[in-house]
Order: sequence, then C-alpha cells, then structure tokens
Amino acid sequence: MEFLNEMADDYGGPRREFQRLLMMAIQGTLGVFEGRSNELFFTYDLRALEQQKFFKAGKLTAWSVAHGGPGPRSISRSVYLLMCHQSAPLSDLDIGVLLDEDKGGKLQQLKACRTEEDLQRLKVSCGEWVSDCGVPSFYTSTLQEMPQVIERVVANYCFHRVASMVQQYTAGLNSCGRFFDLVSANWQQFLPIFCSTGGKLTRQTFRGLFLTDWSPEGSNARGEEEETIFQYDDWLIKVEEGEVDATLEDLLVFVTGADHPPALGFPRKCEVHFFDQEPGTRRLPYASTCALFLYLPRGVREEEDFADMMSTSLVGSLGFGKV
Repeated sequence: MEFLNEMADDYGGPRREFQRLLMMAIQGTLGVFEGRSNELFFTYDLRALEQQKFFKAGKLTAWSVAHGGPGPRSISRSVYLLMCHQSAPLSDLDIGVLLDEDKGGKLQQLKACRTEEDLQRLKVSCGEWVSDCGVPSFYTSTLQEMPQVIERVVANYCFHRVASMVQQYTAGLNSCGRFFDLVSANWQQFLPIFCSTGGKLTRQTFRGLFLTDWSPEGSNARGEEEETIFQYDDWLIKVEEGEVDATLEDLLVFVTGADHPPALGFPRKCEVHFFDQEPGTRRLPYASTCALFLYLPRGVREEEDFADMMSTSLVGSLGFGKV
C-alpha cells in the first residue's frame, strides 16, 4: 500500500488509518450524504449520480468492512431500515436539512394539525405539495390519518425521492461479493456498522482492549511502571469526563489507527509497554499502530507532567508513517 508523498510499511496500522479517513471522506467530501454527522441522508444530486459517486461510495464501504475496517456508522437509522426493506419510524424524524424554509414550514404545519378546521386549511394551503410527495389521497384524508400522511411525506424526502441514489449505493455494496444482500438479510447485526448507535467509547471498554506488559513484581522497574499507570488511569478518567482536550477515540486512533474497535475486533489485544527516560532527556509517549502497542515512560509521578506529555504526543501524531 502507498500513500502520496509518505513512506509507510503497512502491517495493519496504515490500513486502519486509511480506512478511517476513507469513511470520513465518504460521509463528507464525496458529496453523497448530507445532514448531521450521526444522522446522514442521501443527497439528491443528479450530477453525482451520473458520475457514479454513489456506486463508488457503496463499493468503498464494502471494501472497508470486508478488510476489517469501519463502515459509515452515520447513516440515518430510518433510511437504513428502509434500505433493508424494514419498517421504520418516520413521523418524528428530523428532515429539516432536506427541506427549504417553505417546505419545512409546511411540514411543521402538518405536524401541528390538531383539529378538523386545521386539516381543512392545510388541504387548501398544502394540498398540492402533499400530493406531490406521494399522498394524492390527502384531500380525502381524515384527522386520524394525519400520522400516516406525515410518515409518507417524510419517507418521500428521505428515501423515495433519492431512490436512484440509494439503488446506486446498494449496487456498489453488492459489487463486492453481493455484500448488500448479506447486509439486508442480517440487517440487525450490520446496523452498528452503518448507523450511529449513540455509544461513545468508555474508559472501561477502552482499558479492556489492552494488556499491560509489566516487569517482575518487586523490581524497581515495576514500581516505576505502577507510578505511571496510576497517572495514566487518572488521565483516562479526565478524558472520559471531558476535562481534557482529547477523547478516548483520539487515543485509540493514536494507538491503532482506528477510532472504534473493528466489527470483528482487532487481530490481537492492544498492549501497554514501558520505556526508561534517558538522563537529561524527555522522551514522549509513542505508539506502534501496526503492533497495537502504546509505550509509556516509567516513573512519571506528576499529574501535569503526564497530561502534558500525552497532549503533545496526540497533537503530533496526525498522519501516516507512524508504525
């Protein structure tokens, strides 16, 4: 594997970093999705459709997952369910990003409809638009049928209107060993790969990914390692509680190249190793993303010193070539 203008031997780390950045590009710069970072919708873009961008996004997603990397983890859950031919809750789905001010206002009026008088006014002011959204029966709809009307309007904008884009994306997924057929048949298992589950890494989960390479008990080195680990655990608590300008996901990227554990897990446990500071030097913590090793200096006793070293290491760790 080669990266432009950078040298790196790939023993797993650069690949994970590449796959993470690839999924970020698919969600953003490729232009096939829009919306909030944890709830993306397919973009209605005929030019991107002509350029096969949705197919490319699907193919690269399948390629990433097949090689142990992440999926998007950000597609709207409702859209994903509809893709997999499942029923989806739509009436409360926020599709404001897909609507201009006028259409957004009309949708809010539909949701605010409470009386027969409200409904009759809406049939006059919004009837044509609702019919164009795939609800031609709106003019004869009753007040009790309004939840279904709203769901059909929402479904039109988040799914049916972009059906060609969705089909091209799933065709891209299927270009890799009929991957989407597998996803559709096992949609519950694949949901965390395509959709945000709202769960951030916890300190307990993060620590559970690691083994610690201790020196023999009773040795001077072991005592210094325990001093460092005390500071390390205290620092992780502050990271989890938002008291540090870093996240557990940042630290996982630093060690592994991935911001979440892969769907099938890492090939082996990550490990914490230690090193001695040479006299007169201040060597920072470092990592091997290929070996999945985090190296910490022995004998760090001061909280601020440890926090400063970790911050400097994380800020300076961006990019490839750190294996």
